[in-house]
Amino acid sequence: MMAVKDPYFSLYETALLSLCGAFVFVAKTMVKIPLHVPGHSGIFIAIPFIIGAGLVKKPGAATYIGLISGLLFSFFGLEPLHLFDVFKYVAMGLVVDAVSVLFAFRMENPAVGFIAGAAGNIAKMAVNYSVHILLGVPATFIILGIGISSVTFLICGGIGGAIGALVIGRLLRAGVIGGHGT
Repeated sequence: MMAVKDPYFSLYETALLSLCGAFVFVAKTMVKIPLHVPGHSGIFIAIPFIIGAGLVKKPGAATYIGLISGLLFSFFGLEPLHLFDVFKYVAMGLVVDAVSVLFAFRMENPAVGFIAGAAGNIAKMAVNYSVHILLGVPATFIILGIGISSVTFLICGGIGGAIGALVIGRLLRAGVIGGHGT
């Protein structure tokens, strides 16, 4: 008889990561701040990525969050290139996962959260501009937009990542979650 293999993510982890992915969608669609700065939504969408990766502490956690949120954005079509949104958010998740593995899942550290949020938001921006190039937008417009956007995407994503790290640290200190993962 063949042994049944345990799933990579437990049911609890899958539910937690799915909620984080849904929160990315809700934060992006419901929280409106009239900053008129490219990438300012990174402040809010980086938080669930950092919290999910920091609580589950497994490679692929943030990618799963990106997949769920990307599918929601693609399905509801709230942005101009809605069919390609899944790629933007999966890219953000992949980069947050890479940073979390690089720093041994110490996502409660605000510096690590800043780096992960900033890098993830920059990856999202890069995929967004790549899709525009593939769809025929003149590269001149893209190059002009990347200059200022990369700085604002970096800062806003970093702020969101640091906030997410502070939330995880607070949950750890309050005893709501254990320090060894979920």
